[in-house]
Amino acid sequence: MFERLKQGIRVAAVALPIAVGGMSVAEADGLKIAMILPGPISDNDWNSVGYNGLQAAAKALGAEVAYSENVTDADAERILRDYASRGYGLVFAHSFSFGDAALNVAEDFPDTVFMAGTAKELAPNLGTYSNPDYQGAYLAGMLGAGASKSKTIGWVGGMPAPNMLANLHAYEAGAKEMVPDAKVLHTFIGSWFDPPKAKEAAIAQVEQGADVLSAQGVGVIDAAIAKNVFALGAMTDQNHLGPKVVLTSVLWDLGPLVTAVGKAVEDKSWKSENWAYGIAEGSVKLADFHGLDANVPPEVLKAVQAKFDAIKSGAFTVPLDTSNAE
Repeated sequence: MFERLKQGIRVAAVALPIAVGGMSVAEADGLKIAMILPGPISDNDWNSVGYNGLQAAAKALGAEVAYSENVTDADAERILRDYASRGYGLVFAHSFSFGDAALNVAEDFPDTVFMAGTAKELAPNLGTYSNPDYQGAYLAGMLGAGASKSKTIGWVGGMPAPNMLANLHAYEAGAKEMVPDAKVLHTFIGSWFDPPKAKEAAIAQVEQGADVLSAQGVGVIDAAIAKNVFALGAMTDQNHLGPKVVLTSVLWDLGPLVTAVGKAVEDKSWKSENWAYGIAEGSVKLADFHGLDANVPPEVLKAVQAKFDAIKSGAFTVPLDTSNAE
């Protein structure tokens, strides 16, 4: 669904970040936007979403952009500081775990605007943005339970960060709405990017009866293929990773948010707050079924569409539950 830009240089976490002309529309005296990401931009997941959002903003705003991928928590502050020192007026720290680093750097660069993914603490020049994909997770739960023949579905995620907990609980709630006696298995693998471990956890859920899996981490779809069960993708349209098993995916388009934040920085209307673009803003939606909707009962598809419309109109609000999972 998203265009993959192959030009430019992927900047490793151990290297100094570089602004690459082939990646952006260079405007030396205009807005410069940078982003650091915890994993590879080719993951078709969280990091791809961040990268694609950055590129969309570059195109919309004519801004110069740069990024660093595979950034560890230990390196985050150093790389954020480097971008700020080189005149990037807007810097995104695209990870739940980069909040403290962003806060430390923001204090030393009051004229730079920082945005940290789901930050616990803000500052006058540090805002946050949430990923309301839990709204889509509710729909995924409805779909999963409705398509399941065993009434047991699975969910595999990274770590129990607030956003992931919200996703899990919404998935469970959607499943229970569609099939009250549905059983939802869940596993946190303790890492944001460990495909073998995610695959292993997903296979374990299939062996416990799950026949539909929510792929909240890279590796889950591989398990679905291996065990011939259905999967629900996340972040990007992941059907190409498993054309016969990925029913649909919960999409998160970060482009509108990055663009809006960039515009606000440019016109000096930016405020330190939580920016959240979900279903109502057109940033969270379901991907095409690629013909696999034939495996879902028509009444389930109808109910899911009705719920999507209700969320979009404001008639229904998906509960935001970030409590610890049992």
